[in-house]
Amino acid sequence: MLYLIFFFLELILLYFLAKRLTALIYRFFLRLTKNKNIASYLLAIVFLPGTFVHEASHILAALFLLVPFGEVEFLPQVQEDGIKLGSVGIAKVDPVRRFLIGVAPFIVGALLILGGLYYLSQNNLSLNPYYMLITGYLIFAIGNTMFTSKKDLEGALELFILVAIIFGLGYLLEIRLPILDERIVLSKELIMAFKTSDLFLIIPLTIDSLIVIIFKFLKL
Repeated sequence: MLYLIFFFLELILLYFLAKRLTALIYRFFLRLTKNKNIASYLLAIVFLPGTFVHEASHILAALFLLVPFGEVEFLPQVQEDGIKLGSVGIAKVDPVRRFLIGVAPFIVGALLILGGLYYLSQNNLSLNPYYMLITGYLIFAIGNTMFTSKKDLEGALELFILVAIIFGLGYLLEIRLPILDERIVLSKELIMAFKTSDLFLIIPLTIDSLIVIIFKFLKL
């Protein structure tokens, strides 16, 4: 199970690196322009592909789950807990669908990064410097915007309580749930997918780490 632990540790590290990196870039633009609005817009431009994927994921999930959505906003907003690069108005709905819509950007972003890297590795496109440059930027933009915000996680607590109750009842009634079947959870295909993901996640971690080091070294 070490590969699974490593997978989640990489995601946690990437999350904190993304928060740190976004703050560093915003602070750099703020020092450069001396204007919060201009700095916010420059930050939004840097992460525009990732912001588009993030908000589009919310919209697609809402459409799939038959949940009405409202205005889509791509203009950045400076908040106490960070910079909000975009938003989608989602109608009030049950906790399960609200949670699924909230985590959609993380799922889609992770799949795009891992799927894209796998495609490049299988087609030798990683040898092309132009593909490497474009891929590196997209990984940077998507990887640093795919994580969910506090608002995206509305309904998570209710959902986790519901899931805990279901698993608790299943345990008490000795009902074996398919998700706990070792033949499914520990299948060779799933193990290989996680191990491959462990390797590919090193790339966005390396990109973010190098940029943070450069910012720190140059005192930007």
